[in-house]
Amino acid sequence: MTTPRPTHLDEHDPAKADVRDIRDEVDREIEAYARDLHDLVLLVPEDRWEEFLRLSGCAAEDDTVRYKGVVLKKGPVTAAVAQEGF
Repeated sequence: MTTPRPTHLDEHDPAKADVRDIRDEVDREIEAYARDLHDLVLLVPEDRWEEFLRLSGCAAEDDTVRYKGVVLKKGPVTAAVAQEGF
């Protein structure tokens, strides 16, 4: 069963309107947590994981990669977000 997408709602975060690609989105999240990178884990949307790997040049191991000192995991999310609360 497919779920219809709402055509009247903008599903994008206005703060990320000028984000070029998933790597840029991840870079911005890393910058937002710049003081606390030691234990930071970011989830990257499953449907954009391969795009991120291609753009960053990283090679994943078990759906995990280290990028700019941060651990990134492929996850069931719609945007790059910190793993807090998951």
